[in-house]
Amino acid sequence: MHSNGLGLESNATHTMSYVAVEGSKRPGSTARSVRLRKPRIHKLQTRIVLAFSLLLLLIQATSLVMINTVLSERADQDIRRNLLAGQRVFNQVREDNNRQLIQSATIMSSDFAFRKAIATGDYGTVVSTLTNHGARIKADVLLLVATDGKMIADTLPAGHAEPTFQFQELIGTAEQRGQSAAMVALDDKLYQMVVVPVLGPLPIAWLIVGFNIDEKFVRNLQAATALNVSFLAGAPNKNEWRLLASTLPAGTSAAFPKVLHGLPVGEIKEDNLATLSMGDEDHLALSSDMGKQGGTQIIAILQQSLQQALEPLRRLQVILLYLSAISLLAMLAASYKIARNITKPISVLGNLARRIQQGDYSEPATVDREDEIGELASAFNHMKDGLATREAKITELAYRDQLTGLPNRILFHDRLEQSAKLTSRAGQNLALLIINLDRFKEVNVILGHHIGDLLLQEISRRLAFILERESDTLARLGGDEFAVLLSDCDARGAMMVARKILDTLDQPILLEGQEVIATGSIGIAIYPEHGSEINTLMRRADIAKYEAKRNNAGYALFDLNYVEKNQEHLSLLAGLRHAIERNEFVLYYQPKVRFAAGEIGHVEALVRWIHPERGMIPPDQFIPYAEHTGYIRNITRWVIEEAFRQRKEWEQMQLPLTVSVNISARDLVNADLPRVIAELMDKYGASPDWMCLEITESAIMGDTKRALSILDELHDMGITLSVDDFGTGYSSLAYLKKLPVSELKIDQSFVFHMADDKDDATIVRSTIEMGHNMGLVVVAEGIENKATWDMLNDMGCDLAQGYYIGKPMPADALLKWLAQAPWKVSGDWRE
Repeated sequence: MHSNGLGLESNATHTMSYVAVEGSKRPGSTARSVRLRKPRIHKLQTRIVLAFSLLLLLIQATSLVMINTVLSERADQDIRRNLLAGQRVFNQVREDNNRQLIQSATIMSSDFAFRKAIATGDYGTVVSTLTNHGARIKADVLLLVATDGKMIADTLPAGHAEPTFQFQELIGTAEQRGQSAAMVALDDKLYQMVVVPVLGPLPIAWLIVGFNIDEKFVRNLQAATALNVSFLAGAPNKNEWRLLASTLPAGTSAAFPKVLHGLPVGEIKEDNLATLSMGDEDHLALSSDMGKQGGTQIIAILQQSLQQALEPLRRLQVILLYLSAISLLAMLAASYKIARNITKPISVLGNLARRIQQGDYSEPATVDREDEIGELASAFNHMKDGLATREAKITELAYRDQLTGLPNRILFHDRLEQSAKLTSRAGQNLALLIINLDRFKEVNVILGHHIGDLLLQEISRRLAFILERESDTLARLGGDEFAVLLSDCDARGAMMVARKILDTLDQPILLEGQEVIATGSIGIAIYPEHGSEINTLMRRADIAKYEAKRNNAGYALFDLNYVEKNQEHLSLLAGLRHAIERNEFVLYYQPKVRFAAGEIGHVEALVRWIHPERGMIPPDQFIPYAEHTGYIRNITRWVIEEAFRQRKEWEQMQLPLTVSVNISARDLVNADLPRVIAELMDKYGASPDWMCLEITESAIMGDTKRALSILDELHDMGITLSVDDFGTGYSSLAYLKKLPVSELKIDQSFVFHMADDKDDATIVRSTIEMGHNMGLVVVAEGIENKATWDMLNDMGCDLAQGYYIGKPMPADALLKWLAQAPWKVSGDWRE
């Protein structure tokens, strides 16, 4: 316990102890932890308002705490200053009273008649003098004490006077100082007493004058000091205090001694400040020791009510709270407006972003501001426009062919699906045409890709011109393939359109000085007759297209028989991979006759497939599939090796025939071909003149650079090279000059009808002359009659081949034919 200077227990700061209970455990119980999720505020506007409000609250709270601390300290200092100042005033008033009392007592003690009465022992005169003078100076008590401390006379009521003066300490002090003053408690009353000597030659007695410290006196002190004043007396050997006089209210003053209860009398110290709690009110008190007389200690306590002293501070605090509340409300309104001003355009931009996410670019964000948010809105609008432009471009790239501007495969498929649904509901038909250009790759290779692109663009324009109805759709599926969708159209109408397309394609096209004739093959499928599912319809139109291309018919309407043929082809393709190992391939040889000598020195090796179930399968039914799958390389190797084997056998028979073997486009890009031929030549001891390799113009055009490299390598090996089917492709004489060929073979399509068609005859004659001018041997194939033979002989053709001479036949049949042929055979061969 801590005591202040008054010996009082100071107000303790009571600390509440808070016990945080994390959880209780009972025997056998399991502790469980519960995680509480903090609520999250998602709206930016609310967060801004809260942020401003919390910031203001923090500032206000900090300010209020600081202001309250400063004001509290200032108020405490002011109260302390007031107490100290009051104490000074109190002391000054007490000293002034003491001087006045001493002065009045001195005047009285100097009175001659008073001294004479004392000297003569005239008790009546002494009492009368004391009474008269006391009334004159308004003294409450007057005492005359002999020098030995015996009471001579007094103005106390009867029975109250003691024989001996009880406050000997005052007389002792007066003896030392010539006078003394003190406050004493007499008959439970407080008196301010002064002691002065009554002088003769020596002090003859002591005059004691006392003034009662009553309510009026303490009220005057309160008025002078602006403080409550209380006088208390402490009895010797008793830790009790009794109140003698006080300016405190009756209820408070009655309780005041209890506040000091238990305080040892001897522990009162001067000028100590302490806080006293009396009832519901706290006082800051300053004690003054009035001295100890007659075994009783007198103290004066100056007090100021803290509640009254801090009342201006409380009013200021209330005003500050009101101002804080008003400023908080103002801040809430302002922050709401600011947040609204910020979040409203952000909401507009958020709505714009959601519309953009949904692909809606129709409306811009309307934010009429010139600050950063306005710039952000402008950037959003620019972004929206940019996204719309790019998405339109992406859509165009996704659904439009960039070269021709036509719908691509994806868009065409979508339109086909939509049109099929409408056609089904209306109970109508629609026609699907798939168009494939013939030998378009040769245009790219010979004339260049630029001319190829121009050709595709021109064909697109021509095809679009044919389609007059808006409901019809023309699309480029890719490469040289186009598709046409004819709504509400039957097979008859579709074939009419197909013929128009073919007629349009037959018209010459002049591109940068190059005249090009484009031909095509068209497959037709009717919905729903040929397929109620779009992919099936597309596949069947493709099947019809390949049938038209195979038969060189221009166009073909789908027939279920085509599916059976395709299935047969698939079956053949499966068996094709095992034909070599099963020895199902054989070579047929067709003889060639030299016009000038009438001599047979060349044969062409033609592969035939003897299927164990289907019998003889002509090359045109399996060679295209072999080329498509790449299996043609295996077939070519087998043909070359079989030709060398047969040629070696003929060599042993002294039959020196040169065997011509056809080489496909895939073979010409096979870098291993020269090596394979060289290995086979070593294996069979063959010389280069045993074999002639025939290549087509189109085969060279696939990968010209690689093909020319391989042809040069074969030519360097001494093998004769021949251009087969000359005139059927996009022939270029300048390009032909680059080929290391020795022979040129006129396609049979020109030879068949040359006896009856002057144009064909002219083409054949020109080709023979051109070939001879280039130093090439010219071969004509497809000779069916003597008239054609005679015309070619007259034109100076070098070699003849055809059914007029002999059809393709196996090696043993060839030997029999040679024995009976009307032409000579090279060498000394005899059957």
